[in-house]
Amino acid sequence: MNTTIILTSTVYVNPKKCYLYQTDPNERLQTYLKSILQWIHNTNFNIVLVENSGYLFEELKMFQNKRFEIITFKEDELPETEFIRNDIAKGSSEMFSINYAFNNSKIINNSQFIVKITARFFIPELENYLKMYNLNMADCLSQNNPDRCEMVGCHYNHFSTIFNINLLNENNVYDNHVENIWKYRVSKYSNVIRCKEFKIEKTQRGGVSWCFETI
Repeated sequence: MNTTIILTSTVYVNPKKCYLYQTDPNERLQTYLKSILQWIHNTNFNIVLVENSGYLFEELKMFQNKRFEIITFKEDELPETEFIRNDIAKGSSEMFSINYAFNNSKIINNSQFIVKITARFFIPELENYLKMYNLNMADCLSQNNPDRCEMVGCHYNHFSTIFNINLLNENNVYDNHVENIWKYRVSKYSNVIRCKEFKIEKTQRGGVSWCFETI
């Protein structure tokens, strides 16, 4: 199974967004770099890093190859992002980033299964864990706690549903909590991999002061 990990990052935060704690770009960058290098060196996943604030990740360009790709854009400079510029929810920006990566990546087009993970987190067990499943037969993947939004995945054929850019809930009403959107969308499928709770290195969250040690 050809699986691609989409790692989402924002080095320079948009101050209009809500729930911002780690706002220093250098702190955010160092958190990202530590995790991304672990994904590169310790897994065999195809990896697409998508950065929505224009940071070029020059530190990682030496690693670009057939399984690692960097896609960078500035959200506030794209005409098609005008509808989310005043949206205080970070989820709307992340959903656009995921779609931007999908539409501009060379790697993703050859994938059968896609997993989005917030770039600050590295999950050491994930690759071996997924080997237990036939991902070609799976519809979706969720993290153990479906009320969180660090990781979600789906078969390539379901991308346009799971990662649809319109954050509409089951009542067709906008919901700025992207975790609610993914929980609802995943629930519509029958063959869902609900992952075990993975232990991770203690990692600072971007939105609040406390850290995560599990995903």
